[in-house]
Amino acid sequence: MIRKPYESAEPRVSVVIPTLPANDHHRVIADLREQTMRDFEVLVVDDATLDICEARNAGIEAANADTVALTDDDCRPPPEWVARADGALSDGVVCVEGRVKGGRTYRGEGKYVGCNLAFDRETALAAGGFRSEYAGWRDDTEFGWRIEGYGPCRYDPTLVMHHPDRTRASIDAEKGARLRREYPTRYEERIVPDTTLGRVNDWLWRRGFWDAVDRVRYPGGER
Repeated sequence: MIRKPYESAEPRVSVVIPTLPANDHHRVIADLREQTMRDFEVLVVDDATLDICEARNAGIEAANADTVALTDDDCRPPPEWVARADGALSDGVVCVEGRVKGGRTYRGEGKYVGCNLAFDRETALAAGGFRSEYAGWRDDTEFGWRIEGYGPCRYDPTLVMHHPDRTRASIDAEKGARLRREYPTRYEERIVPDTTLGRVNDWLWRRGFWDAVDRVRYPGGER
């Protein structure tokens, strides 16, 4: 089911939010109603029968704007987020990844975090959208790496998203290995740490150490 809790006559940006009936997405909708820009629409794909990739693809297909801005139901977009997304695609750029702050942090390492992406709708459709083979782990990274073959992509630190909670994603070694096989060069350059400290931290992370620490530090699930 796709709902539109906010819409305009001629939207310049389509905000797509995949969610589940059990998840609360009222806060993200409330923040989107307070945006500095008004010419946009919000599509909430609320369907427990779809995986996250299918939900995102359904939203992209139903979008009316040329620019799609993607976020998640547990995020808090600042007031200028939609306006930033509206101006992100220029000079032929087909995808822009933004900064993420809070319980989930990201500063643009070419991994394309799905809670803060803006991209050209027609390009995303031509690329085949998100692949369910990666649903739940690295699906956004794989999408970004694939869409790089269709035009320039960049990181915009002014496109900021607040992610208050710890990420719900769990490491999937099989999907990670698949990504490494399909994109060996980019995987080595962007995923594998290039320092000893980074490799140790990555080893601990993959074995659930930091998740266990977070569960102790943040028992309520929010930072």
